[in-house]
Amino acid sequence: MKKMIAIYGSPRPGGNSDILLNQTVKGAEAAGVGVEKVIVRDLRIAPCNSCGGCFENGECVIGDDMQKIYSQLVNTDGIVVASPIYFMGVSAQLKALIDRCQAFWARKYILNLPLREDRRIAKGFFIATAARDTGEELFSGAVKTIKSFFHVLDTKYVGDILCSGLEEKGAVNKRQEALQQAFDAGKQLLRSTICEKGINA
Repeated sequence: MKKMIAIYGSPRPGGNSDILLNQTVKGAEAAGVGVEKVIVRDLRIAPCNSCGGCFENGECVIGDDMQKIYSQLVNTDGIVVASPIYFMGVSAQLKALIDRCQAFWARKYILNLPLREDRRIAKGFFIATAARDTGEELFSGAVKTIKSFFHVLDTKYVGDILCSGLEEKGAVNKRQEALQQAFDAGKQLLRSTICEKGINA
């Protein structure tokens, strides 16, 4: 069975990014994919302290909930990340998880070790929601962060759903097209190529 990790990056339970990611999970499960959920707000993840400890063996020396996430990130065929937009970027909780993947960077570029024994490339998809309706490059900062995150994880960024104008909690439930697109993304992620341009809803 193929496996996918769904990373819930919002600090708020049941918000718009959670709703869309739940649809993606349903789509993946409908396609027979095994899904592991990582709900970042429920975890104790300290920020990277730039100690350089991971340069020794590619492993982070901070003992917290991130330790159980590392193996999930490499033992998967697909990763879907969802986050609301804060100051043009992802949530602080999600950013802490991403920054702690410095250990993978050290493993790849300092120690020249493979992340996966079979050296396979996973597929990655991004879901972002924003309260603002418009704005120049509203999602660009978050997209760049997630692309960098995926790159370090040997994961190909295959698409995204970027939804703006969602001021109220649950507002995305009124956007049936976006909900269907999220479901379809989960269903297709590990069996076909999703449009590189992504979806703006």
